[in-house]
Amino acid sequence: MAVQETTDSLLFLQVSQYDHVILKYDTDEGGELCEGFRPIYQHLSGLPEYKGVVFLTIDAENNPVAKRHILSKKQPVITIYHKGRLLNSTHTSTREGVEILLDKLLEHK
Repeated sequence: MAVQETTDSLLFLQVSQYDHVILKYDTDEGGELCEGFRPIYQHLSGLPEYKGVVFLTIDAENNPVAKRHILSKKQPVITIYHKGRLLNSTHTSTREGVEILLDKLLEHK
């Protein structure tokens, strides 16, 4: 499934609409680390083992609620939700870090 962009106003609806959601906060402040992480996140969204997961991104620069959530971190913030409930939120810039979150997410049926 392709990565979908969301906004502060749509996020709650999208998170509650699907069983498994992973969200990546994008910010210009992340520099090369965040920029280099985008293709990894995109690649993971297309893998068959994660076909039941909705991959979202939110531009924290243009969404004030999202901006407050990341607190100007220099590493991507990834959040996972199951049936509208927040399960975990962490900073990671590696494929392995996201795969750990995805595995935790998929443990919830």
